[in-house]
Amino acid sequence: MKTTHTNADMSHQNSIVYKFGEFVNSLQENGISPTIKKIGQRVNYKIKGLDFSTQNIYDLTRIGEHKEHGTALVSTSKDFLSKLIYDLEDNIDKPLNRGLFIDYGSGKGAAIIHAKELGFKRTIGIEFAQELHEIAQENIKKLKLDNVNSFYADATTFLPPSDVSVIYLFNPFDEVVMEKLIKNILKEKKNFQNDVYLIYGNGSLDLLKNHFKLIKKITYPSSATAEFYKI
Repeated sequence: MKTTHTNADMSHQNSIVYKFGEFVNSLQENGISPTIKKIGQRVNYKIKGLDFSTQNIYDLTRIGEHKEHGTALVSTSKDFLSKLIYDLEDNIDKPLNRGLFIDYGSGKGAAIIHAKELGFKRTIGIEFAQELHEIAQENIKKLKLDNVNSFYADATTFLPPSDVSVIYLFNPFDEVVMEKLIKNILKEKKNFQNDVYLIYGNGSLDLLKNHFKLIKKITYPSSATAEFYKI
């Protein structure tokens, strides 16, 4: 019996119908030029042999004691991550320290790759599904990126290093894992060298505001949401 989290299969997003709907929405919300740019990026990824497709995680090889607590793989686009970083900087009224970017539930590595391209010195992804982690490694290798690393690990076992600047979560797991991650962050907070911010994309949980300072919550025209916190 499949007991994995109910959000574990979002693979319908790979369908032609869904992608056409994305195209129409992008035209309406962003206009022709940004939409063409986005299409160009995706074509470029295909040419380079990169795989950022959405995937069902039910049948993947997952590590750790929280195998049934993950949600679907939905890759973050470079445009969206860029917008998130811009909006965070706008709301704290200063540039981010672009040292270390961590993505918990990093899937095929899209966010950590894009974060490196957006100027972070080092990026780390934590992924509990072996097949997704291996695809992330291949994507990183094909782009010949330095200081971009995917780790095959349970999110609750990876403590954020002291040089972290941004922690990114795109609704990667349920409250069981989130509560343990929060405890780890609070435990390590005293060692942080910089102001640390957390971006929670498409969040389904209401736990973070009990422990961190909520800076802003934004709902975008696409209906995607983001909550920005200071640790």
